[in-house]
Amino acid sequence: MNPTLLILLLTVAASLTGCAAPDATSPSEPMGGAVFIDSADLLIMESYPVQISLHIVGNLPTPCHEFWVSVGQPDDKNRIDATAWSESDPAAICAQVLQPFEENVSIPIAGQEDGTYSVWLNGELIGEFNYPG
Repeated sequence: MNPTLLILLLTVAASLTGCAAPDATSPSEPMGGAVFIDSADLLIMESYPVQISLHIVGNLPTPCHEFWVSVGQPDDKNRIDATAWSESDPAAICAQVLQPFEENVSIPIAGQEDGTYSVWLNGELIGEFNYPG
């Protein structure tokens, strides 16, 4: 057999070994990941009662990542903290390209006391609003 052909076949076989499907008997735990936020704004709907949304635009690390967000209740200083992250299956084979996203996340405010509230996303101030409006 031609030595060049043999080396090529061994190289292809070695690279395909890393692409094998995961063992179905061992479940994969989701892996937390970054989310790259390009912009975030508060959307205040002119309705009664007032409805507030957090509009987030950015990129996920890969198309295999899913966007997740958690929004907390206002604290004693009327600060509302939101945390955004991504999750993916570590066993998934995925193209290493950024995946754009755009999400509107509802800020639960119904039933809160009147006042000025601030919304923070991943530790950064996004904006403030007056409730009930």
